[in-house]
Amino acid sequence: MPIKLISVTKTTSISVDTRKVERAEVVTLSHDWSERDITLFKKIVKQGGKVNIKGKKYICIPGEKVTNSQSQRDGGAAKMHGPEE
Repeated sequence: MPIKLISVTKTTSISVDTRKVERAEVVTLSHDWSERDITLFKKIVKQGGKVNIKGKKYICIPGEKVTNSQSQRDGGAAKMHGPEE
């Protein structure tokens, strides 16, 4: 089972054997990967790094995180307090 397109973000830069590839091409390459390979690749895409899968070297550089106007990482939604607190 190949990875899904949503697993690879648009801002992530991926190279296969020193050649830059698009997200769709990575999905087609992943058709013959094992479950272990898919899990490892998803991890590398999120945190960045290098991995060898089926004899090909993948280099992943994650994109920039969402920041506010003060260049601080977005904290996400505010915590909601309920009656049980």
